[in-house]
Amino acid sequence: MQYLKLAEAFERLEKTSSYLEKNSVLADILKEAQSKEVEQVVLLSLGRPWPPYISKETGVGMQQIKKAVSVASGYSISEIEKMMRDVGDLGEVARKLLSKKRQVSLLKEQLTVKEVFETVRQLAEISGSGSVDRKIESISKLLTSAEPVEAKFVVRTVLGDLRVGVADGRLRDAIASAFKVSSETVEHAYMLTTDYSQVAKAAAEGGEKSLGKLGVSVGHPVNPMLAQRTESVEEILKRMKGKCAFEIKLDGIRIQVHKDDDEIFLFTRRMEDYTKMFPDILDSLRKSIRLKRAIVDGELVAIDKSTGKPMPFQEVLKRRRKYEVKEAAKQIPVEIHLFDILLSEDGMLMNESYTKRRKILEKIAKPGERVKVVEQKVLDNAAEINAFASRAIKIGHEGLVAKDPDSTYRAGRREFVWLKLKPTLETLDLVVVGALYGKGKRTGSFGSYLLAAFDQDSEKYKTITKCGSGYTDEDLEDLTKIFRKIQVKKPHPDVEIELKCDAYFEPKVVFEINYEEIQKSPAEKHTSGYGLRFPRFVRIREDKKPEEVNTIDEVIEFYRKQEERKAKSRGDV
Repeated sequence: MQYLKLAEAFERLEKTSSYLEKNSVLADILKEAQSKEVEQVVLLSLGRPWPPYISKETGVGMQQIKKAVSVASGYSISEIEKMMRDVGDLGEVARKLLSKKRQVSLLKEQLTVKEVFETVRQLAEISGSGSVDRKIESISKLLTSAEPVEAKFVVRTVLGDLRVGVADGRLRDAIASAFKVSSETVEHAYMLTTDYSQVAKAAAEGGEKSLGKLGVSVGHPVNPMLAQRTESVEEILKRMKGKCAFEIKLDGIRIQVHKDDDEIFLFTRRMEDYTKMFPDILDSLRKSIRLKRAIVDGELVAIDKSTGKPMPFQEVLKRRRKYEVKEAAKQIPVEIHLFDILLSEDGMLMNESYTKRRKILEKIAKPGERVKVVEQKVLDNAAEINAFASRAIKIGHEGLVAKDPDSTYRAGRREFVWLKLKPTLETLDLVVVGALYGKGKRTGSFGSYLLAAFDQDSEKYKTITKCGSGYTDEDLEDLTKIFRKIQVKKPHPDVEIELKCDAYFEPKVVFEINYEEIQKSPAEKHTSGYGLRFPRFVRIREDKKPEEVNTIDEVIEFYRKQEERKAKSRGDV
């Protein structure tokens, strides 16, 4: 397939906010691709030539790309930078310059999808002396052969910022439409493989039958099963028919451990590979998991060296941010607490009951100083459950998770067979879509942020609150640096927004927010129809994808329960 066809499809995707039109564009380009090209088309549509669980980058920065554009177009770096200040997008700058470039290649050949895919992918492998120049040369060769619209998306792909709005849900439906399979089957295959390129290839080659053959494998993270919120012990016992298993709920990073003989991989719930960030835990896992091949689910927590107690979630994230991994490991030691098993040797266990999986986990996991098995009790008495929850909180954990003994492991699902029991007011996870500049001592940074929940009907993010409280001075400085990198000139097409902001952002960063109550809001203020009273920033949820933020339906349900509680307290019911 010519890359021009894919680039023109990207251009159409960028210009439309219509879900149906995006789905049609994606489906058409997938149908046009040969089966051997489908994987490449899918990955390029997602903006990088690797599936999300492979931690690789091109290693090419903005300055190197500018040099490559300069070589291909004949324009100087200063001219490119001047245009960048006006346009704000190097991909668009490349398109403009290549449409009027000062030097013409006599040997120009049409780019293919395969050529672009393999060239961008190989950038990560170029290293050693002179690697920067060799990378610039590889990119400039692509740009020299590129049509202007191709140059735009080559540049964006190298930078890992395609900006065409291809989210998981859209890709799922496009694959289903292109290859005449059900979106439910496509989604299930993705939950097991975390790789839409693999899913699309299977659908292209064998439809539903081939998709049904895709399964769990070591080295490919599974989308984790998630717990629903609950109001009380009474609600849990009612839903669980009077008796269930309770596990201590930890405040750490959800980690899926994959073991293949002596090789260990650590994946987050965002499918990111954190193996290199926590080398100090790997040997303990090798010794603890008494299988050659396994996938186990757990929580990684930071431990206070002086007390031995778990520290808050933010402390674990400091390990992620610190440059010197060995020094960070000494300052912030970690433990991993295992609570489920998905694969044992070559046998998938996800369709087995929770009770059976727990027994297998206890059999194959040998607890040690750095590896634990989450404490669990099977209970049916409210007083005993509350006592267990109180003890969990006293020793530094968040509360309990209740699990249906008969439940299977439902990849990527949040269902009422796992229920969270926490004593504190529930928070909301919301995506950041805009900001206002700070005043006074906050001058020079963003002082408050506009947040949105996800509307499953329209597949848009709709605003619900501005939040200007809860930040430290250090938070405001760090957050401003983060958001400058994803700032856009106008509201993102996936966002419905009425309030005017000083800056708008791609919906990529998730905030956890607490609040006093949920209120109804006029649509001209917040497009969700709801607002938060006294919102306060808690933390960035670096472990959560934007698609995992709270939905409008969840906000409506929280509002309903809140109003019921208020009515009871007034004696209205």
